[in-house]
Amino acid sequence: MSPDPGVAAWVARAPQVPREWFRHPSKLHGVGHTQRVHIHTQRLTELMDWSADDAGLALRAALLHDIGRLHDGWEPAHGARSAARARRLGLMDDLESSAAALVVFAVEHHSRSDRRAVTTLERLSTPPGDGADDTAGLDDADAADRLDIYRARRILWLLKDADALDRVRLPRWERADPSLLRYKESVDLLPFADELFKALRP
Repeated sequence: MSPDPGVAAWVARAPQVPREWFRHPSKLHGVGHTQRVHIHTQRLTELMDWSADDAGLALRAALLHDIGRLHDGWEPAHGARSAARARRLGLMDDLESSAAALVVFAVEHHSRSDRRAVTTLERLSTPPGDGADDTAGLDDADAADRLDIYRARRILWLLKDADALDRVRLPRWERADPSLLRYKESVDLLPFADELFKALRP
């Protein structure tokens, strides 16, 4: 059975993702997964009418979010490894430092709890001298000055939702819980996620 024409049109928009980017290329977290997360990110940023700048940063984060994985199991540090690998491969060299900081934050924290991300953002928003010492893995001392807290959380939440939408590839008990998705638009895309996975498998 051929996929719905709408889904086919989205599949045509899947990015080319070099297998060489991945430390641990796999069917579960490799090229196919990254392409689907990228497509979900495209759809969400369009549905929510995001600016081209913010959409571009969310899409970059979607491309890079799993490239540092060491295995397919539970690995909360893989976001930090992915951000570090993206830096080593020069995959953010074209971005200004403030834009790169937003991508790094999203990639690093997509594999961590929402609570930890919020705590980090609260620390980053604390004025210097008031105990702000967590720079979320960013390189220099003025990270808090360069990271737009509102945009950082918004991009991270969207990446987490896009990633969760592709949990349709997992056993039913591991799939996305609609009550835990951060945006209404993400919940609305759950049926599409199933169709996309059928159309764009590893």
